[in-house]
Amino acid sequence: MPDPFDPTKLVITKAQAADRAAQELERDRAARTAQRHQRAQPVPASLIAALTGEPLSRAERQVARVYANAWYLALRRWSTREVKLIGSFHYDDRDPTPDLLLFGNARPLPTVYLATPAGEFDEANVGRLITDMTRSGLTETILLGRMLERLRRDDNGCMAELLRPDMRWHQHRERAIRYAVAVLTLAVKLGVQEAESPLQRVKTELAALAG
Repeated sequence: MPDPFDPTKLVITKAQAADRAAQELERDRAARTAQRHQRAQPVPASLIAALTGEPLSRAERQVARVYANAWYLALRRWSTREVKLIGSFHYDDRDPTPDLLLFGNARPLPTVYLATPAGEFDEANVGRLITDMTRSGLTETILLGRMLERLRRDDNGCMAELLRPDMRWHQHRERAIRYAVAVLTLAVKLGVQEAESPLQRVKTELAALAG
C-alpha cells in the first residue's frame, strides 16, 4: 500500500497544485485582459453612422473638404460677370405679339453675377447675406460672417487654400475648418442643397477637434 506521507510524492503533489494554481491565475488574467480589450474597441463607424446619420468614411470626409475648398477659392477670387439688360419682353396672353418695354430711357441695367461651384449668383444678394450674418444675434454666425467679409476683400491674412496637396487640412487646421464652415454656411443660405451634407461633415470635424 503506497505511503501517503511519502516525501517524494508530497513534493510532486505540491508542485502539481502550484501548476494548477498558476494556470488558473493565467486564465483569469487572460479573461480580464480580453474584457479590457473588448471595452477599448472603437465604436464601429457603421453604428455611429446609424446613430448620428453622419457617414464617417475617409473618402466622404475628403469629398466634403474638397467641396468646401472649392467654395473657399471661389469666394476668395470673387470672380464676377456683368450683364447689362436693355429692356424686357412683355406680352399678354391674349396678344401673341410681344411688346418691348424699355426701362426709363433704355439705359442698360447692370446685373453682376458671382461665379461659384454651384453656378452664378447675384453678387448683391451674396453681399447682403454676408452682411446679414455679421449683424446676426448669434455670436457664432457673426464670426462666420466676419470671416466671409475678410475673404471677400481678399485679406492678406486669408489662406491661399484650405487643403494641402494630400487632401489634409491646412497646417492651421482649426482655422481652415472654420473657414470651411463659413463658406458652406453661405452656400446653404444661397439655397445650394448639395452643400448641406458637406457642411454637417465639416461641423462634425470641428466639434471633434474642439472636444
